[in-house]
Amino acid sequence: MPATPGISHVIFDLGQVLSLVDESVPVRVVAARTGRTEADIKNAMFSPERKRPLESGFQTWNEYSSMIRSELELDMDDDEFRAVFTSVLTPHEPMFDVVRSLASQFTVGCCSNTSGPHWDEMRATVPVTELFGPVILSFEVGSMKPDQGIYRDLVSACGVEPGGIVFIDDNQKNVESAIATGIRALLFTTVAKLESDLHDLGIQWE
Repeated sequence: MPATPGISHVIFDLGQVLSLVDESVPVRVVAARTGRTEADIKNAMFSPERKRPLESGFQTWNEYSSMIRSELELDMDDDEFRAVFTSVLTPHEPMFDVVRSLASQFTVGCCSNTSGPHWDEMRATVPVTELFGPVILSFEVGSMKPDQGIYRDLVSACGVEPGGIVFIDDNQKNVESAIATGIRALLFTTVAKLESDLHDLGIQWE
């Protein structure tokens, strides 16, 4: 039985929680290869207008990759471009022990706005993803936070009432939207603050 009555699931965002995200890393690489400004590259690759179709599943990786490489006249094959694209991610290792500890008492999972290549990279570099039960990814469900549709998918996947779920995200709007659906949501800033917030919910571990 979970240590905290009423809470059965702890669900994590991915970016800036379990993996740190730095878009400037691939932007610098692509700018150097094309001779274009970093501002132009960032807009072409990572503006909301460019990321949303890919992360909501309305554009395939092949379509996105071909479009960007053609538009920027980028001399990279798809494999190299994919490696550059996923270099935004760095595993946030201090969170791994938190997830492992929680997994001993609760069902853990994730709910994230992400793309197929980034999810593949996280599965390869964030070992605690192997512990996940519910996995709700925007590119698979066709809905993105803070849209409430993705949280309804999460609740359905968990198979419990919304109040039985604790969701951890680094974006205030996402937290507020989750709370509006009845989920208990926490804003992630640091590992220490998260541990304190979980303790306030009655969740603690050795």
